[in-house]
Amino acid sequence: MNEQLSATLQAAQGGVANIPADAAITNVTTWHSALSGVPGAETLVDHLAQLKSALESGNLQQAAGLLPGLGSETEKLAQNAPEADKEGLRQLAAALKG
Repeated sequence: MNEQLSATLQAAQGGVANIPADAAITNVTTWHSALSGVPGAETLVDHLAQLKSALESGNLQQAAGLLPGLGSETEKLAQNAPEADKEGLRQLAAALKG
């Protein structure tokens, strides 16, 4: 499993809603940069941009509403991910979906 995915899963262990906003913004920004230009990740990248905007503006209700869609898109991306990352992405998808 790649280091970024591992770190995200560790941060989400207590529930994604319990991640401090500053840490969440940093994590979302890193994922947005990593996934920009990846074929098949366009919708996920768009959702990440929306999530970052919601977090930066302090709109936690909007941010929470975006998480299930991010989970679904992460689940789709997991299907074509490297074998070493598939299970971690599925776990992240489940955490995002609640």
